[in-house]
Amino acid sequence: MNLSGAKRIQIALAVVMVIAALRVAIIFYERSRPIETKKSAERASSYRMTEDDYVHLPKVFPYDLKSASKELSGQMVWVRAGNQLPYYSFSTATRRVALGRKLGLLAPLERLGIKDFILQNGLKPSKQRQIMVIFTRVGDGIQYATQAGIEEQGSYNFYVNDAFFLKDPHQLYKHWPAEIWDAIDHQQVKLGMNELQVGLAVGTSATAGSGDYGNRTMEYTNAGKPVTVTFSDNRAIKVEQNTGQ
Repeated sequence: MNLSGAKRIQIALAVVMVIAALRVAIIFYERSRPIETKKSAERASSYRMTEDDYVHLPKVFPYDLKSASKELSGQMVWVRAGNQLPYYSFSTATRRVALGRKLGLLAPLERLGIKDFILQNGLKPSKQRQIMVIFTRVGDGIQYATQAGIEEQGSYNFYVNDAFFLKDPHQLYKHWPAEIWDAIDHQQVKLGMNELQVGLAVGTSATAGSGDYGNRTMEYTNAGKPVTVTFSDNRAIKVEQNTGQ
């Protein structure tokens, strides 16, 4: 009788342990699953990763003028924010930038030789000072300047990584077909180009329509020659040159 009772207790304990193990497994499974909001967000986005997303873009992280000059003086850069960056005359004698006289906008992928960085007050009184990068253009020994960040009370905020490519984009995106690079180099937009390629061709100064990246209509200012491009699945399906504006 006692032996039978002991067996019943052992069986009962075994059942309890199995149930407990199953419960732990269920809890672990539930907690290891991605939360529903993330899955919903993934479904909501229509963007698909491409080889472009795996390109490593070299960057610098200067914290003052000296470190910026150490990192970039003497280096070549390529304009990333084409048709967005105004540039100005620079006097080597006075080391001053003529901020009141804009010479134009830096063209997409224009190649520049970095010379130095200086601080200069803006045209209006402010606690902020402008960080100006001094450069030369290819084939032109004259020095010019464009803004590369702001400084306020000793705190520096550089945006050189957003404004410039620090390595030749032809090498960074060498997986692009030759015909795509030919269009970019001639500042042309062709059907089939993606948003990144169009931005490198006609600049990043643009107004975005509704929709996700790669599935929307973009109106590019294109240095006074506006062009409207409609993208679907991150490919240009319609290109309109707005010659009437």
